[in-house]
Amino acid sequence: MEINATIVVQAFNFFIVYWMLRRFLFRPVVTIIEHEQAHEHAMLDIIDQQQKSLEIQEKERQRHWYICQEYFTLHQPQLPTQSLLDENDEVHPVEIAPASPDEIAHIIADTRGIIEEKIKHVH
Repeated sequence: MEINATIVVQAFNFFIVYWMLRRFLFRPVVTIIEHEQAHEHAMLDIIDQQQKSLEIQEKERQRHWYICQEYFTLHQPQLPTQSLLDENDEVHPVEIAPASPDEIAHIIADTRGIIEEKIKHVH
C-alpha cells in the first residue's frame, strides 16, 4: 500500500477545518447552550422557592383559619339549656288594655312619620 501525497494533504486540510469549526463555530454554540442551561436552572430554582413560599403561606392561612374557628367555637353564645318556665310555674295570660282611638291615631301617626323619614333617606 502506497501513501500518496494527496492523502496527507487531505488529512492536513481535514484537521485544519476541524480545528477552525471547533474554535469558531462549536465553542460559541456550546457557550450559548451552557448559558441557556444555567438560566433554565436559575429559573427552576426561583420557581421552587416560590412554590415553597406559597406552601408556607397556605399553611399559615390554614393555621389562622383554624385559630379563628377555635375562637368562634369557644366564644359562641350559649343557648339556655334550661326551660324558661319551670314545671311548677304556671302560665298566666297577660292582659292587654284596649287602647283608645286617640292613642291608636297617635301611634299610627308616629309610625307613618318614621317610615316616611326612612323612605326619604333611601333615595
